[in-house]
Amino acid sequence: MGIDMGKNIQLASRVTSSLLNEPLVEVTPLVGKGSVNKVFIVEAVNHKVVIRMSDRGEALDEYTKEAWCIERVAARGVPVPSVISVGECEGHAYIIQSYIAGDNGKDSGAPKLGIWRELGRYARLVHSIGVSGFGLSLSEITGGDSRKSWLRYLEYNIESLTENDPLIKLKVLTPPQSKLIRNIFAQLRGREYTFGLNHGDFALRNTIVDKRGRVFLVDWGEAEAGIVPHRDLIEMLRMNMLEGDPDDAQIRAFLDGYGISPAEFKQMMPELEKLLVLRTIGGLRWALDRKVAELDRFVFHARLSVSYILRARV
Repeated sequence: MGIDMGKNIQLASRVTSSLLNEPLVEVTPLVGKGSVNKVFIVEAVNHKVVIRMSDRGEALDEYTKEAWCIERVAARGVPVPSVISVGECEGHAYIIQSYIAGDNGKDSGAPKLGIWRELGRYARLVHSIGVSGFGLSLSEITGGDSRKSWLRYLEYNIESLTENDPLIKLKVLTPPQSKLIRNIFAQLRGREYTFGLNHGDFALRNTIVDKRGRVFLVDWGEAEAGIVPHRDLIEMLRMNMLEGDPDDAQIRAFLDGYGISPAEFKQMMPELEKLLVLRTIGGLRWALDRKVAELDRFVFHARLSVSYILRARV
């Protein structure tokens, strides 16, 4: 065991034992759950919990947002782990949640289409939660003006499509394609949308299926205020294009659970495609502004979505 892992286990032990006020039996690190959070299962005499920790500066705000989302979706009847505590200790933010005994949805023996149908039902409940703003942070979810913030986001992406656009140098767009995309985005200006809470990453890996077959929805780090149901649907379409997961049958099961008919979904597709391109191009501009290390991934996603929407236009 590395020195850092040993220190993290000790910190997780101190935080949970203090909050639970009982002796601990075992602390087990969950390896391979991403580099952003350090995740541990902590078993005490009378409780078993999951603690996630991070020393990133924004982590406490993210965990606070997750707790806010979980509280509200639980009140709507969505099965989720309960949040025991959110806080900071020794330079690390943490969130402690109840442990759900079961299998990850990807590994569960439960029928996958059944899980996706449940996710569709949950999505409808999540989307019914009203928001004041537009964006990823809790302050953006609960404050501001959804419509005005959305239009600012749209106008920024329209006005950024210029002859000197760095996306042309990155070969995401050619100059003629840039003009076409600008016109496509402009068509969204007059649309009236409903804004609500979005999970941001409906996927089998973000579910736990217990022994009774009950599906729990986890990982609210990507939750945001956005257009419903479009925001969550375009993420599923993006993953379908990239990895084929969810596949077409799973998307149909999700829509069935949500209550969207195949005809309704077909009618929505042209607009979903436009919003998908806006999302990936907007994400790439965000990555460029912040000089993120994984820029190639954002470039690839933007190129793919541009190719997808222009396939019948160029």
